[in-house]
Amino acid sequence: MGILYDLVKEARCNKEYETNVIQTFEPKIKKSLYLTRVENRDDLEQELKIKVIRYVRDYSLENVPGLFDLNKQ
Repeated sequence: MGILYDLVKEARCNKEYETNVIQTFEPKIKKSLYLTRVENRDDLEQELKIKVIRYVRDYSLENVPGLFDLNKQ
């Protein structure tokens, strides 16, 4: 499938892979932080990384719809 899917799958079994997921999203996080005030950036960066980790841990890979499931909708 995709690289992100594989990283999330591995992160669910091995907590060291969570770092790889964070590194994948790091450029997007940094770019988004430029839209905020300088004094808030560090705290927001930390909160965004925590959110990403929570989503990785809570995401259900078994319930991802396939192509045919999406076509039925």
